[in-house]
Amino acid sequence: MQIPNNRNSEKTYDSIILGGGVAGLAAAMTGGQLGLRILVLEKAVFGGSVAVLELVSGYPGIEQIGGWELTQAMVRQAKDVGCELIDSIEALALVESEDYSFRIKCSDSKLFRARSVIIATGGQPRLLGVENEAHFAQRGIHTCAQCAGSRYKGKDVAIAGNGFWAVEAAFHLVKLGCTVTFITGDKEIDGNAFCIDKLEGMDQFNIMRGYHINKLFGTEHLEEIDLINLKTLETKRKKVAAVFVYRSIIPNSAIVNVQRDVNGFLQVDGNYMTSLPGIFAAGRVVYADLPIQVLVGDGSRAALSAAAWL
Repeated sequence: MQIPNNRNSEKTYDSIILGGGVAGLAAAMTGGQLGLRILVLEKAVFGGSVAVLELVSGYPGIEQIGGWELTQAMVRQAKDVGCELIDSIEALALVESEDYSFRIKCSDSKLFRARSVIIATGGQPRLLGVENEAHFAQRGIHTCAQCAGSRYKGKDVAIAGNGFWAVEAAFHLVKLGCTVTFITGDKEIDGNAFCIDKLEGMDQFNIMRGYHINKLFGTEHLEEIDLINLKTLETKRKKVAAVFVYRSIIPNSAIVNVQRDVNGFLQVDGNYMTSLPGIFAAGRVVYADLPIQVLVGDGSRAALSAAAWL
């Protein structure tokens, strides 16, 4: 998509949204419907982590839809209400101006000005942090079951982590015919209670509570893992074709100097405003483990709050 020149980019938007995942796109759609002048900046591809999902199920009003199909519909809807969207551009710095507006400096030295900002930049997967993990990336170590799961139909695989996205991944893999071992350091599984109940009644699914993966083995492809019991320190060896890692995320929150929690997630009030007035945040940069429908809702509510604040 063509990037505006510096002259055009100096115009002031009512709100600039950083991040074009589902939270950012929902914020754009809502802001546009309210008549706000909206710009969305996305450093990669619109749709974020949802766009690469083979199948999204359980979204309100839609039984099943491809992730790309869903997110591209959101892109079209945002454009239809007058929003400007630019992909493949990275926001590098956010500075408050003396006139209480905000300037955003982007890659290629592009500058944009806004009266408010909504941060919906999401985060990066938190990996296992063990030796050889990079060697097995995409060769047995994955962070998206809906993207890579079809490679392992009918095989023994593992989920490492916990939460809504981990449960959804396990359910997807079981439906592919995989035998899934759910490995978590926690006592209980968190996430979609309906899916958890169904999984626990399936022979293809088993849980290892209180364990963490601490070693990986294989030649070109992952073949075995070592698991350590976090209480007894006893280790077990297990053969698996793949491990799908869902150990939360590392939020992309460095662009703004506001209050964060101990894990780096942006802290917001009931109106989705950060500790800096005029800067709002929504989605997985605020909380790691949210289902898609909540990400969409958070984005919309952040835009409503930004409009009210303006």
